[in-house]
Amino acid sequence: MKVSVIGPADLGPRERARWRELQASNPSLGSPCFSWQFTRAAAAARRDVRIAVMEDGGAIVGFFPHQRRLGAGEPIGGRMSDHHGVVAAPGTRWDWPELLRGAGLSYWLFDHLPAAQNPGGPVSHSVSPGLDLSQGFEAWLQRRREQGSTMARLPARLRKLERDLGPLRLELNSRDRRDFDTVVRLKSEQCRRTGQLDFFALGWPQALVEHIRDTDEPDFGGRLATLHAGDTLVAAHFGMSTPQVLQWWFPVYSQAHAAHSPGTLLLVEVARVAAAQGHQLLDLGRGDEDYKRRFADASLPLVEGSVSRPTAVTAARRWKKRLGAWLRTSPLAAPALPLLRRLKRLAGLAVFTPDMQALVPVWM
Repeated sequence: MKVSVIGPADLGPRERARWRELQASNPSLGSPCFSWQFTRAAAAARRDVRIAVMEDGGAIVGFFPHQRRLGAGEPIGGRMSDHHGVVAAPGTRWDWPELLRGAGLSYWLFDHLPAAQNPGGPVSHSVSPGLDLSQGFEAWLQRRREQGSTMARLPARLRKLERDLGPLRLELNSRDRRDFDTVVRLKSEQCRRTGQLDFFALGWPQALVEHIRDTDEPDFGGRLATLHAGDTLVAAHFGMSTPQVLQWWFPVYSQAHAAHSPGTLLLVEVARVAAAQGHQLLDLGRGDEDYKRRFADASLPLVEGSVSRPTAVTAARRWKKRLGAWLRTSPLAAPALPLLRRLKRLAGLAVFTPDMQALVPVWM
């Protein structure tokens, strides 16, 4: 198999058409994260985006979009990506070390890789839960009711919200800039409130979602859903869509009106419209939040880990990890920081503090 590396600007009409064809042929690649437009959005926000083009017999058989840093490969979009991997038809086979060699990478880190692309070795298994809308909204709703879900109480909650705040207004593809800015602000506040990294503060993630917000094409687009009660925005969600999948990405709701469960109400109404528009799946993304357990009736298997080939960078990464594990319990930790920083520059890993706690993952 021949592997060549190109920049996003080199992805011409022929390559884009082939990308669409391969993605559409593989049900496990329905997420917008696998679309070429998502890679384009990442490239608009970062300068380290590359695409390994896989060819066999002169025909393109796959695309491997990634970000790279000092020989290390990262998922396209970093932690903004809910899915990543090779875009290829079902049954396509490749050798991961050979692919890395052709891409000029020593190793590649992943945490949302389709299980069907498992490269082997130590990996962790998880799933991305979702709502199966392939038979329509009412079929999904009936399955949830049979499982003892709380769906029966939702109409009463909608009526109470309307009585308290005013008439309800739902928009599934809002172009309102103020609502979009509110989603970003509330998501940042939520990250800080829950002790998570505020990724929007890094700059490039907001540039990525801004680019997606401005994209509205038949096979890919940003989608801002809003739920107003009267003049009050009580819940909103910004995500992405392909013809098959609506990706649940950044949901937020007003803390002042949490008692009305506005986030839940918005999710159900978005599912209703998504099914009517022909989407097969509302993908909620990996995570163990309570609402995902209550509403999901489908799941996509994922694996997390890394794949590598023998290089000096890989060796430095391996020794760095071993040394770091030993120094976590050693009084020599602080004096060893200069060595760890040197290894970090070689291996492209996270900076460590004297107490050996990682500050920021390299993916960000």
